[in-house]
Amino acid sequence: MQNWYALHTKPHKEQQVASFLNERGIEIFYPTLPVSSPSSAHRERAFFTSYLFAHVDLETTGLWPLHYAPGMRGVVMFGGTPAVIEDKIVAFLRARLAQKDIFDGHGQVLTRGDRVRITSGPLADWDAVFDQRLSADGRVRVLIQLLHRWTKVEMNAAELRKIGAMPRSDLFTSSVI
Repeated sequence: MQNWYALHTKPHKEQQVASFLNERGIEIFYPTLPVSSPSSAHRERAFFTSYLFAHVDLETTGLWPLHYAPGMRGVVMFGGTPAVIEDKIVAFLRARLAQKDIFDGHGQVLTRGDRVRITSGPLADWDAVFDQRLSADGRVRVLIQLLHRWTKVEMNAAELRKIGAMPRSDLFTSSVI
């Protein structure tokens, strides 16, 4: 019977392991998030650093092809038994990562370059610029003006309120820390 199993890879080897196992006919779920940067059109980063999931029948395939693939640290195990990931968890992750929109604390869609106000926490009442979504659970990165430079700050999108859009040229005229 096929189940999902968590695979622990060496740092930054998720794509190598995914490609290797895909070439051998093993279904892989490698959750990623897009990374936007002015210098590159399209890049992605691992959603779970050093982890991905394989859908396989261990009775047929065995543990060896997974455990000893190039770039692997090993199959995640508890008490010597491979940890089974429920289908509904993988389906949930796929659905959440497929959502392109991220919302502020008032239900407004945020897009890169939107001006936002931080509504809670130590930076409450500061204005910022929305940069990008970092996780499916609402973690985002904003840029705040600090010491005449744009500084990256990570927080929850629920702590933001959209107040407008900022011209892109204004955002990239100063350096970002």
